[in-house]
Amino acid sequence: MKSAMSSFSEDDIRRAAEVREWLVKEVTNKKEELDKLRNTLLIVDSLLKKTSFITASNLESSATNVGDKIVPEIHSGQEREMKTRSDSAAELASNNNTRNDNQVMEIKSLKRAKDNFLISNAEFTSTYVKIPLVDDVNLNINTPPFRSFFINRILEGMKTKDKEKIQKGEINEFEILEYEVNSDENGKIKSVTISNYREKERLNEILNTATWVFTRMLEKGN
Repeated sequence: MKSAMSSFSEDDIRRAAEVREWLVKEVTNKKEELDKLRNTLLIVDSLLKKTSFITASNLESSATNVGDKIVPEIHSGQEREMKTRSDSAAELASNNNTRNDNQVMEIKSLKRAKDNFLISNAEFTSTYVKIPLVDDVNLNINTPPFRSFFINRILEGMKTKDKEKIQKGEINEFEILEYEVNSDENGKIKSVTISNYREKERLNEILNTATWVFTRMLEKGN
């Protein structure tokens, strides 16, 4: 053993120590990245269990196919509906701000898991959440899976459940979830505002889904 050790110079040992330090750092970084990926997978699996029976492996293809089939047929009607809904949501948010001046606004940064790229600094109170995209994030409302999944499945799904609760007398009509998509003339998304989410679980689902959807849209753009 001594003869084997004597065959290495001090420089060899120093370089080996540096390599070991680098390897330890890489293992730590990979572990953190793996933890983030696992957390994201748990979020997606949770969403799938709540919204459909589709498997995670088929999510992108099915969401894209649904969007491709539905959007051309309902595009004009949906735009009119979204404009009406946007007006009512904006008015509702304005009224909420007026009635709740003492509400505490919180901010949560939405970041891409693999590199912590900042997508939005979401602002939320107990009555609404606003997700403004940062200036250098250029995403279009027609890029999947924004309409097919985030709008049609998640937000519209929550709204449908609220309508059922209204019919059962569990909530009042003014408590129904409303949302507004703010975009420019080219379809670039500026922000998404959701009023009357009401439940902490819904808030987490909205923020987690938005992060996942915007990440997928960024990948398609790249």
